[in-house]
Amino acid sequence: MSPATVLTALPLFLFASSGVASNLFETLQRISEAGQDQNYQGTFILRKSSDLSTLRITHGSDDKGVWESLESLNGEAKQVIRRNNKTVSIFPARELIMVRENPEQQSLHPPLPENLGQLGQFYSIQRLPDDRIADHQTLVIHLVPNDQFRYGYRYWIDKNTGMLLRCDLVSETKKVIEQMMFTSLEYLPHSPVSSFDMNQFENYQQQKLDEREVDVKHSAALKWSVESLPKGFMLTQSMMRYSRPSNHIAGEKPDLLHLVYSDGLASVSVFIEKNQGAGKHLQGASTMGAVNAYGNQVDDYSVTVVGEVPIITVQTMAQSTAKINK
Repeated sequence: MSPATVLTALPLFLFASSGVASNLFETLQRISEAGQDQNYQGTFILRKSSDLSTLRITHGSDDKGVWESLESLNGEAKQVIRRNNKTVSIFPARELIMVRENPEQQSLHPPLPENLGQLGQFYSIQRLPDDRIADHQTLVIHLVPNDQFRYGYRYWIDKNTGMLLRCDLVSETKKVIEQMMFTSLEYLPHSPVSSFDMNQFENYQQQKLDEREVDVKHSAALKWSVESLPKGFMLTQSMMRYSRPSNHIAGEKPDLLHLVYSDGLASVSVFIEKNQGAGKHLQGASTMGAVNAYGNQVDDYSVTVVGEVPIITVQTMAQSTAKINK
């Protein structure tokens, strides 16, 4: 059954019954899964704080996997190519190429979250009036946080394909603080042919971004924890990284502990390292658009918490980060 058929088949009373949230979450999950293998090209805008970017995207899915091309149309010329878990960033003005291998295949275009069915514990879901984005009919959903520790989200989802065509990040004061929205979108019957060839950039400087992360989630090396977490936030990643590239070059061990906590939608990073001296680390609160950060000292260590969550969340987490006594 197609996503459009699923939506059409939903009885009208569904959205007025006590089962609204669970049924709507399940419907969104089915739509999201159906929209992951689309072939398309289009243009979307990305607004973060006072910065506005316009980007052109091409997406294809074939027997070799998924590939995407993302090209900036304003500001510095830049193109990002992703083939499965390999991402190549090209900066023509600087004649520079950066290559990164990602453990997971992370889309260049933000998709719907994968675990929509679990989010009903932490967000209330509302269906808003249907809308039209880039000449495509959309289902509009508002996820309202059940507490003050996370932002709200509004999703505009193509009824026929399940693609996310617009997303608003909504602050605790009901202000839209970040937005992604397609202005044009064309679905393609077949995967477009990728014309990307590394040979054309053979004269460019090439950098391989290899951070040499060490997973310590199930290791005795994990000697820190966040004692006061918002409901639903769980440790999803724990790794040792290099705080400075020079440490990697010198062959020293990774010296920066990076913990990631998430409720399945909102995500917060906790960075812990040895104190490098006055002025070297964030102290107190800092805000840039939707991103909040808070720095705190614990003995001779610096703790910095960063995420697209309200300031109270990063502050509470930073001030409750502590060593594990074993």
